[in-house]
Amino acid sequence: MKDHTTTIAKIFVVTLAATILALTTFGLGVYVGTRTHASAALPPTPAIAVERALPLAVSPQPNANVQTPSPEPAPRPTALASAPSPTPRPAARAADEKIPLDTALLQEVWTLLQQQFYGDLPQGEEVTYDAIRGIVDRLGDQHTGFSDPKAAAMFISDMEGQFEGIGAQVELAESGGVRLQYLFANQPAEKAGLLAGDVITAVDGKDVTKLTLMEAIVLIRGPRGTKVVLTIHRADQPAMDVTVTRARIEIPVVETKTLADGKIQYVSLSEFSSVAPKRLSDAVNTALAKKPAGLILDLRGNPGGLLDAAVSIGSYFVPRGSILIERSKDGAEKVYQRQGTYLLGSTPLVVLVDGGSASAAEIVAGAIQDAGTGVLIGEKTYGKGSVQIPNVLSDGSQLRVTIAHWFTPKDRGIHGTGLEPDVKVSLTKEDVAAKRDPQLDRAVEYLLTGK
Repeated sequence: MKDHTTTIAKIFVVTLAATILALTTFGLGVYVGTRTHASAALPPTPAIAVERALPLAVSPQPNANVQTPSPEPAPRPTALASAPSPTPRPAARAADEKIPLDTALLQEVWTLLQQQFYGDLPQGEEVTYDAIRGIVDRLGDQHTGFSDPKAAAMFISDMEGQFEGIGAQVELAESGGVRLQYLFANQPAEKAGLLAGDVITAVDGKDVTKLTLMEAIVLIRGPRGTKVVLTIHRADQPAMDVTVTRARIEIPVVETKTLADGKIQYVSLSEFSSVAPKRLSDAVNTALAKKPAGLILDLRGNPGGLLDAAVSIGSYFVPRGSILIERSKDGAEKVYQRQGTYLLGSTPLVVLVDGGSASAAEIVAGAIQDAGTGVLIGEKTYGKGSVQIPNVLSDGSQLRVTIAHWFTPKDRGIHGTGLEPDVKVSLTKEDVAAKRDPQLDRAVEYLLTGK
């Protein structure tokens, strides 16, 4: 008999209009949200139906009632405290309280469809999944969502910082299909000659222009060593088929470089996955050991991720006090205090943000802004200030439910409004095409001149 209990882990689900931030695009096998200057220039589009899509390597919190084993959380820096405990689950319904579902009416409708509908009907578990999606969609909350077992497994894989696929970051194309936003260096998509901006309209001959992003990603991803034929549309050129051999991709969560003749250290973070705190702490410690005149933390295009990762990472840059306030609809409040070692010291800090910086990225940026330990440069952030709990269901599918909103340490709400940068600098498509980055240039100038 199936166990209908659920595993619950609290995370900040990064979802844009339909379900996730378009910029965070799950990778097609892709990953979720590696931030790049190119993607930073693209505004989030309202309607991706993936659920990743939440970027992040989710490490479900243990639940005494759950019998299905959960993935072990990735190692955290020794200085960090344990992850926040999950919010208690709602009390179960009384045995005599019926779910308001007229199963007889549903059966009547299904029978009539079988008898009369000119076309194919959904089969097997898809009937149940479609019914669940209908109920969830009726709630009108773009961040509460349902994922079938395949999509849920992809979400967990992304949260763990790796996946098997073609090595690209994607979003839905306006006219249907999947647009490649960013290609990971030396990975299958790039090696096969694909380019950022290409639109995939078919996978192994199957039209994907009417599919959701997640449905298309399921077709594009696959075991390493297997081949997939992608039908590509590029600008005004005729459609062409490109064969790509899938591989195991490790998401480059952190990227570093030295700027201004060694005076400035740069660290970018693409998502708040389970591996992010350790990788970022290593990168920041290495950068600060060089005694730079300033440090740049790039959160542009970062769609967010795990709550405990946000608290840990925020603590690197906030010396005292809290990282965020969480408030449920009944007014109950929880304050997440900083934890672990403060890494920044007295080094001046600039945080780069844009419209693709969301959820956990906004938590960290907001905490730094409130603490006064860094200056935000760029464009207004996305404005995703709600908290979701992902419930792993008995068949491996996942139900994410919005349970609260969060606020900065100074009680600023950003849901639907976003964070305003201290220094506003735009990054246009023309800048990207010309390989210019005025936001990064302004950050370097600020750290070298103090203004």
